[in-house]
Amino acid sequence: MTTRHELEGTLARWFAVDADSHLGVFTGAYAAWPSAVFEDYVAVRAADEFLDSAPVVTEGMLSAAYRASKADPTIPLREASRGLYSFDADLGYGGSTIYFLGASPVRPLIARAAPELLSRAASLVRFASLRFADVTQLDLAHLVPFVVRDG
Repeated sequence: MTTRHELEGTLARWFAVDADSHLGVFTGAYAAWPSAVFEDYVAVRAADEFLDSAPVVTEGMLSAAYRASKADPTIPLREASRGLYSFDADLGYGGSTIYFLGASPVRPLIARAAPELLSRAASLVRFASLRFADVTQLDLAHLVPFVVRDG
């Protein structure tokens, strides 16, 4: 079974579904990950590999904070253009359980219309009381059980 420690320092991603059935993708090389991701990490890894070759379905819009950071927008815009909200955890932003919105899709992908690989991986983590469209950051510590380092 893959553990959080094995993925630490990598650009591996995990996925989630919000209250509107929209999909989000999360990157955090040293950040906390929801423990549910590891219940079927094979699905998560397959979705991660699929995402870069997934078809473009919409345009992406950078968040104000991401624009202000002057960071390279390639990855969040690529993820948002596939219909997913793109979040990143950056220790410089304030903590290992906090993820910040990098980019939003103009037309978000709905879970039931998503490719099976993405919907399966995203279904492992459900934020039933959260709407990605309404947040600029989220804190896993207030949402789901999570793991860091060795878990």
